Amino acid sequence: MDSSVNASINLGKNYAVLNLDWITVLIDAVKDTPEGQALIENLAKWNNAVHASASRPLTVFSTLSFYPGQPEVQSGTPFANLIAPFGEFRHGSPETQIYKAFNVDSQDIVLPKTRWSAMTGSVLEQILHAHGVKTVIISGLTLSGVVMATIYRLFDLDYNVYVIRENVLELPVEQHSAFANVMLDMLLPKMGIKVISVDEAINALNRSKCQDTL
Repeated sequence: MDSSVNASINLGKNYAVLNLDWITVLIDAVKDTPEGQALIENLAKWNNAVHASASRPLTVFSTLSFYPGQPEVQSGTPFANLIAPFGEFRHGSPETQIYKAFNVDSQDIVLPKTRWSAMTGSVLEQILHAHGVKTVIISGLTLSGVVMATIYRLFDLDYNVYVIRENVLELPVEQHSAFANVMLDMLLPKMGIKVISVDEAINALNRSKCQDTL
């Protein structure tokens, strides 16, 4: 592991891993690009580390999906226009499933939602509250969509939020650098939200595991 990794990150005991919209339709849109391939590699690296942990944190995978005909979405709205190029997002369809490169098992929660934010059109807020979660670690795509929309709601609810830098991506990928520069390097630090590397996240995960055994 890189010697520059920050070893001071403390997730505490009540934290959750939020894997936002790692769904096939979105991953398929980037998988043939260098940025997408790097994202897949880093998401898998993080997900495998979480699953290998002896004391696994609460892990939630969000998925965006709708009933046939998208009755949950008003046609012509900005949200409807934004998702239209990607397809129908029909509930239960292959394209709304978690991408095949990412391991999901019976201990994970796969949570459907009907808006960008994982806190809207889902029961995520109730799940976090029921488990006494105080801190969340976020990965996902898109950066300007589900990631930022979810962060704003978590921020309003006074959660401690970490974002894994390598584990978020903007679409189209050509815009990622510009969006990341503003959001990851300026906006989130201004809000007091911590942007960390995947190695820092894994290191914090492992140290949290050790603390649980004390």
